[in-house]
Amino acid sequence: MDLAKYQKVEVAVLGLIAPVLLLTYTILLLLSGEAVFWGRSSTVIYHSNDAYFVSLLWFGVAGSMFSHFFLRSLKFLSKASRKLILYISMLLLCSGLLSAIVLV
Repeated sequence: MDLAKYQKVEVAVLGLIAPVLLLTYTILLLLSGEAVFWGRSSTVIYHSNDAYFVSLLWFGVAGSMFSHFFLRSLKFLSKASRKLILYISMLLLCSGLLSAIVLV
């Protein structure tokens, strides 16, 4: 597969590095029982059970970035498998966002 130089950078940065960093940060926060939601004007920190629900947002964001930038560009999996991963990621993202809104 022949990708342009900018596409290789996009795959590496947005498809691998950013999702891994986001997952690592989210897992470290969860180990301490916290989750963070960054808004336009303020940052909200959730604790205990609320943190687990809100962290679904960040797992969904990382999964959708991985699916869109890495899997789609390199075509490692079938189109149906990539779509399934993307749909699951979007479901996590929406449920985490809803949790962040409801639990405020």
